[in-house]
Amino acid sequence: MIRILVISDLHGDSSILNLLYLTYQNFDYYLDLGDSCLPRYMIEPFTSVKGNNDYGLEYPPSRIIHTKYGNIYLEHGDHYIDDEYILSKDCLLFLSGHTHRRSLRKLDSTHYALNPGSITYPRDNKYGTYLIISLDENGPKFEFKELKGDL
Repeated sequence: MIRILVISDLHGDSSILNLLYLTYQNFDYYLDLGDSCLPRYMIEPFTSVKGNNDYGLEYPPSRIIHTKYGNIYLEHGDHYIDDEYILSKDCLLFLSGHTHRRSLRKLDSTHYALNPGSITYPRDNKYGTYLIISLDENGPKFEFKELKGDL
């Protein structure tokens, strides 16, 4: 089984980032979907993509994580994204942030589009949110978490 912690829109709050990492130390992947507003040395071990507020930070606009269960595509999502665009990435999981709202959509029998919400400035909830993904031969499982009491 592969365990993945996904965050987005941290907006510089490294204390929450550190707390999340300490809470989930034995995960296989730590993914940040942009707007961390933190340099690479402060966000490691998270793999990050560039968000629209990551001024002067040298992160790529997108990444593909290859796993034995399928590819995971990451981008911030600060442009128009429709199902055709998502499916063109040929990935099991399409992860994006930017909206500060949690979302999970199953596009067809094998493709999912997800947004973990925002750690610091949620627009759909009182508390910051993040996402835990478990992948195995039976497919993905998703669990949205709130900062309120999940840590």
